[in-house]
Amino acid sequence: MMITEKLDHSRIKATFDVTKEEFETALDYSFKKNNEKVTIKGFRKGKAPRDMFEKIYGVEALYEDALDYILNNKLMEIYKDETLNKQFVGGIVPEIANDEKVERGHDFKVSLIFDVRPEFNLPQYKGVEIKEADTTVTAEDVQNAINNLLKPKAKKEPKEDKTIALGDIAKFDFKGYVNDEAFAGGEANDYELKIGSNQFIPGFESQMVGMKEGETKDVIVTFPENYGAAELAGKEAKFVVKVNQVFTEVLPELTEDFIKTLNIKDVNTKEELEAYEEKELKSRKEVAEKDRQTNEIINKILDNTVIDMPESMINERVNAMRKQYEDQAKRYNIPFETFLSLMGTNKEKFEAETLEQGKRNAIFTEVVSKIIEVEKLEPKEEDIKKALGITEENNKKVSPEEYQRAYSNLAYDNIVKFLLDNAVYTK
Repeated sequence: MMITEKLDHSRIKATFDVTKEEFETALDYSFKKNNEKVTIKGFRKGKAPRDMFEKIYGVEALYEDALDYILNNKLMEIYKDETLNKQFVGGIVPEIANDEKVERGHDFKVSLIFDVRPEFNLPQYKGVEIKEADTTVTAEDVQNAINNLLKPKAKKEPKEDKTIALGDIAKFDFKGYVNDEAFAGGEANDYELKIGSNQFIPGFESQMVGMKEGETKDVIVTFPENYGAAELAGKEAKFVVKVNQVFTEVLPELTEDFIKTLNIKDVNTKEELEAYEEKELKSRKEVAEKDRQTNEIINKILDNTVIDMPESMINERVNAMRKQYEDQAKRYNIPFETFLSLMGTNKEKFEAETLEQGKRNAIFTEVVSKIIEVEKLEPKEEDIKKALGITEENNKKVSPEEYQRAYSNLAYDNIVKFLLDNAVYTK
């Protein structure tokens, strides 16, 4: 008989009676298995009689494999239970209570503890308030886009007033000090930098704005806490900066000859290029705003979801994310902790953030799956085949992974459309 009990974190404890007869059968199995491994004087391997084996090794030597045999049989009972089998998500832990006497000739109980899909109530997912999409494209936006096309051909010219402004290019010498002592890697001459590109420590470039050619200034900054060089992380530093030259970028003239070099279909004039860039910008904004609105709705739903997630479902996602970053570090052939440092984090912070994100992703999967089920948003078979390029004529074969990927993508598209169609839009 199986008795089930619900535990925290969406776990179930299934407890089974084990009769003395069942245990004796398990001991028979264990004897056959273990007798093959030992040699007893006077008998060929595996041919020693049971009483001789137990006299030498004791019946207790059979208990471990006998219990494994029992537990595997009980696990099969869980799999055969249609209700439990649908809920089962893994993470099995066997348990025998301290007061249970596991001994030949006695009945006893064993338990299997395992994770199941969490039971929860969906929060409000229709009528979620979100901000209206803003896909406005201004004349300035269009001009900036065209300027970006011209920038690769830009020329660097000395600036007339010799004063640094954001966007200018400066050549300068610098030397860094911490506690009035110069540090390794903190010095350069005639270093060239576009001011405002944020390549230096936060606050460095902004303090250079307004400096003139020939001027020397102390720039005071604080290294970020997660700075790659541990000996500098979080420390205040003084950089003695001397500006040698100041340049400005001069864009080339937008001519029809230049426009033709862009090889954009049906775009040959300034007006056509402006219309093209406006259309492209609007299209990108529409995609960006749709993504923003979708994320806004989903995050509001997740924030209001009360769910007791099983650890195995969270750990599955955490391990996948960790492996992704570990694989990247291996591709660059650098230690994982060094890779994290280059990303501006450390192992402790990474593990905490990954755990939180893994939990969020697991909740997202459960919530989305339930909405798809409730609202009947499962992709249709014909749509899946179309996405995979399967027709009656070609009868294309696809792997289970390809099929699942197509199903997931279409299901996600369906739920995004559903959530956006049922949202309440505000100014």
